[in-house]
Amino acid sequence: MSPPEALKPRALRPGATVGLVAPSGPVDAMAIKSAAEFIRSRGFHVTFADHILCSKGYLAGTDEERAADLNAMLGDPKIDAIFLAKGGFGSARLLNLIDYDAVRRDPKPLVGFSDATALQLALLNRCRLISFYGPLATIDFTHSRASFCFKALLSALNAERGWQLIPRPWPKTMKALSEGRTEGRLIGGCLSVLASLLGTPFMPNMDGAILFLEDVDEPPYRIDRYLTQLELAGALSSIAGVLLGAFTRCRPRRSRPSCSAHDVLAEKFVGRGYPVIAGLPFGHIARKITLPQGLRLKIDTESQDMLALDPSCRL
Repeated sequence: MSPPEALKPRALRPGATVGLVAPSGPVDAMAIKSAAEFIRSRGFHVTFADHILCSKGYLAGTDEERAADLNAMLGDPKIDAIFLAKGGFGSARLLNLIDYDAVRRDPKPLVGFSDATALQLALLNRCRLISFYGPLATIDFTHSRASFCFKALLSALNAERGWQLIPRPWPKTMKALSEGRTEGRLIGGCLSVLASLLGTPFMPNMDGAILFLEDVDEPPYRIDRYLTQLELAGALSSIAGVLLGAFTRCRPRRSRPSCSAHDVLAEKFVGRGYPVIAGLPFGHIARKITLPQGLRLKIDTESQDMLALDPSCRL
């Protein structure tokens, strides 16, 4: 039986209105203002969520405030896309509060990475929504690489069938840990956040998926722990391939035996019966590409193809 058809958001064009919302950590006022100015300079209008500058400990306001902001954006027909302001922690606390019916009525591009993993996987599971694992407004639209990140985002938003996720030839920083060819839906995100959804009703079915993973500030033994958890839960037994992004500042602690994040990833994935490619430019890095979460992809390590099998959005 073929998987249900994906729910595609409408494509984003200049002149559209972008909503900025903070479902996770507190937002710096100057950073969000700078990000909004950058987005406007690219030909888009910007609307701020009502509570975007709220703060409650390590969260951008209460769960009710953050959920109200997100639901208001999801249900507002004047908002064409939703860009998340920041990562941190907090998105998972909103998963029981999201208006999933609003998503089904009016699917919009939802853009972000890191803690956005929880939101994107829940929306994929509940609504089959294709979202975009890409820039966070206050992180990626406030530095010298902002133009690269925004251009890469627009490429993913406007991806047509046959679009190459990584242009050929692949950069030398990319390496196949396991060779082969495969097809499947892109599903993944920040490893630690993804692992935390295992066993919840918000985790998508991983059968036949191309799993993409990245993380930050996690020592190698914890990366091992998360991957072992995925293995024990059976999440790695039926996938079709793996794409590994940046594992930024994932260094061993002094009290632990020396072992790099690369060593852990190689031990888990070298020689698998499906393609595994490391070193893709996504995750907690300044110069990042955007991955369409839930889009079907074809991978061939020999021809260096990484092709979209469907358009990512509706025109």
